[in-house]
Parts: sequence; structure tokens; C-alpha cells
Amino acid sequence: MRPTAEQLPIVQYKGHHLVMKAYAGCGKTSTLVAYAEQHRHLRMLYLAYNRAIRDEGAAKFPNNVACKTSHQLAWPAFGRLYQHKLGNIRLTDAAGLLETRDWGCVRDALAVLNAYLASADESIGWLHALTGLGGESADADQTIDLAQRLREAMIDPQHRFPCQHDAYLKLFQLSRPTLPYDVILFDEAQDSNPVTAALVAGQSARKMFVGDKWQQIYRWRGAENALDRQIEEGADALYLTNSFRFGPMIAGVANSILAQQGETRPLVGFGPRDQVSRRLPLECERYIVLNRTVVGVIMTAIAEVSHSKAVYWNGGIDAYQLSDLEDVHYLRTGQVERIRNQRLLAQFKTFADFTEAAEESKDPEMLRMVRLLKDHHDILRLIAALRRHSTDAPDEADVIVSTVHRAKGLEWDVVVLEEDFLDLFDDEKISPEQRVDELNLLYVAATRARRHLVSRPSSGSRIPKQRRQGCHKVVS
Repeated sequence: MRPTAEQLPIVQYKGHHLVMKAYAGCGKTSTLVAYAEQHRHLRMLYLAYNRAIRDEGAAKFPNNVACKTSHQLAWPAFGRLYQHKLGNIRLTDAAGLLETRDWGCVRDALAVLNAYLASADESIGWLHALTGLGGESADADQTIDLAQRLREAMIDPQHRFPCQHDAYLKLFQLSRPTLPYDVILFDEAQDSNPVTAALVAGQSARKMFVGDKWQQIYRWRGAENALDRQIEEGADALYLTNSFRFGPMIAGVANSILAQQGETRPLVGFGPRDQVSRRLPLECERYIVLNRTVVGVIMTAIAEVSHSKAVYWNGGIDAYQLSDLEDVHYLRTGQVERIRNQRLLAQFKTFADFTEAAEESKDPEMLRMVRLLKDHHDILRLIAALRRHSTDAPDEADVIVSTVHRAKGLEWDVVVLEEDFLDLFDDEKISPEQRVDELNLLYVAATRARRHLVSRPSSGSRIPKQRRQGCHKVVS
């Protein structure tokens, strides 16, 4: 590639500590590839946020670059010890270990444990209780003790209690490893958690932190913006603001969202001719619909299937918990012999028990299932229709469905934003902190489009007025 004026200083960078801030579609990966080509004599690690980004990087980077996720780095020394019991911890797993049906107590213990696993700290303490519980609590000491019990069972290879992937990554970070690389290219650093940031900070290698602070959408999982922190600690800063993914219209929507965050550096659309509208173009044959929530994705899929559309589920249909939904339906209707997940039956004898646990623990997955089952009494017929009309090949689909979180890092020609995004200007229902997170989510969603962005009336009315480069225009 021939670097642009923005990319050239990054490609030729010879310092020790750099932050590269890149807006959506501004070629950060191609810039890093060009940097790696320019410095083939150096051993580099491209530290990717997830496996999909890792795989994409592995296909593009030269041979002097190893492409790995943080969990891959931790696997040889720690992860493989737990491969027989890896998995997410369900509320019922924790309740069984702690021998309690106080669902609020179980929820709090898991929250404190997860806050610890995302931190750079040596042991579980009050700070994790403050983070996990959202403030001071009279029962913090007891909750910390329960969280410690969960952790001990989790990292015991002989114990049946499941081990989350983040648990062995935490053990790897605490071991203070020395990584055999001259340069670390730390991608998506705005969504890194303190565990990975501490792992990178502990290395003597040249470090390049890469990302877009306005694409931080995992703060609820303990993510912290490592970009600004590195600048505060003295890192050099360079910017990529010219997007080649889309043109000025979609860039205008993005700038409208960024302006609400106080951003003054404009995103410039140098991509193909684009369009923003409230309706799909008549000639459109394939598009993706982005929802804020999993419930929204399922409802979108139901609507599309009702029109005999073939649907591809981004991330796979199994990622949207339809099998679990079927099991809870059988629990509700008393058909317990048809339940496949026996752990569900062991913890909940009736649907009323399940509903009570969902409401007391505020578990989002459980509440989601309760809502769907109450709204759709013919859920089995709907799920069967969803499976019949789904395809594993995106090129064969009429419609792709996805949450915004699963769409991060991806792009499509035509993107539809559904109506389940929050009203960003309803101060009674959304706090200032939530508004920042929701604006980030909307920015990520809007910038997945290459040629045509469609905003459904309910969600479109919540997008700020569009600022086309150099002028003002309302999204039509």
C-alpha cells in the first residue's frame, strides 16, 4: 500500500510508546500491516480482541508478526489445565456451590468475582465489591467471602465447578510473564480490561496501543479505555480520521453522534457514494439488521421469517439461546421430560421458581426468556420456523441479523438500525453515564454501513441531526 499523509508517520514510527487513534473504517489494520512490513527485522505480537479479529489479522500480516488473543497467550501455561471444565458460570451453578437460593446474594457474589477477574489486582477486595455492587454495601465482607469461594472452586482443576476463560487469563497475568517480542501491537485498546492492559504494560517491548475511544462498548464487562491512559503516561499520539469505508453522508451521521460526546476532531468520509434514509432501497436484495438487544434480534428474525426470508444469524443461531428458551418453555408447560439441560431442572421445579430467580437476581438472560415466553405462547412454532428459515452461509441469506456487539469490527453495504435503541434524550430514563455508552453503541452501529444506512422511524428519530462535512442536514 502507499500510505496516506495520516498513515505515513505511523508506518515510519521508531519511538517506544505510541497511541494510534483511528475512527471507524480508517484503515487501522492496513496501517499496522504496512508498519510490520516496514520493520520486518522485528518480532511482533498483534494482540487481537477476539478470535475473528485474530484470524483476519493472521491472513494479512507478514511472517514476522504472531497474531494472538490474550487468552491464546495464557492457554499453554494455564488454560489447558482447565480444558475439561471450561464454560460460563450460570446463576444456578453458583447457587449450587454456595448452597443458597438467595438469588440476589448469588448475583452479587458473581458480580464481585467478575470485577476481580477483569482487574489487575492480586486478590479480591473492597474495590471489587464497590465495582461489582455499584457502591457501598453492608454485606460487602460476606459477598467478598462468597466470591472467593467461587474463585477457589473455579481455579481448582479437580473441582467440577466450571472455569471461565477469564479465570486462567487472570492467573497468567498474575504470573508476570515475559513475552518474546520486540513490538506489541495492541488492537481495540479502548475495550481492553485491566488484566490485558497490565499484561502489556509489564513488557519491555515497544508498544503501540490502537483503537477508537468512541467504539468502547464493553465497559459493562469491566473494559477500560487504555488509549487516553497511555497518553496521560507520556505516549505519543497519532490519528487516523479519513474513512474509506463510507462517504460523506454516513460520516455526517457519525459526526452528529460524536458531537454529542464532545468530540471536535471530524471523521471524513472518503469512501464510495453513500446514502442515509428511513426505508430500504427498492432494489435492495440483501441487508443486515442490527439490534441493541438479543430479544430485538429474535423479534427481527421472526418478522423476516414471516415474509419467507432466509436469515443468517451473525455468530451462529446457537449464540442466541433458542435451545435454552425451549427448555424454559417446557418448564413452564410442565413437560419436564423434554428438558435437555438437566441443570435447569435441578434448580427450578416450576416456572414460578425460574421467574422469581430472574426477578430477584436481575439476570438479563433469564429476564429475556421470561419476557419472550409471556409475549409469545406459540414460542415452539416460532423457534421451529426460525430454524427452518436460517442458513449457515451469509451469501445465501436474504437478511443477516445481529446485535451491535457481535457486529463490531464488521461491515456491510446496507445496514438497518432497528427500533430498540434507547432514547438518548430522555433524561428521566437514562443517566449521563448510560448516555455515553449508548452513544458509543449507536456510533458503532451506524459505521458498519458502507453504502446505505437505514434508520427505522423509532430509532432514527433518536439519531442527532446529521452534520454533513461543511454543512448541516437532517437525516431523511
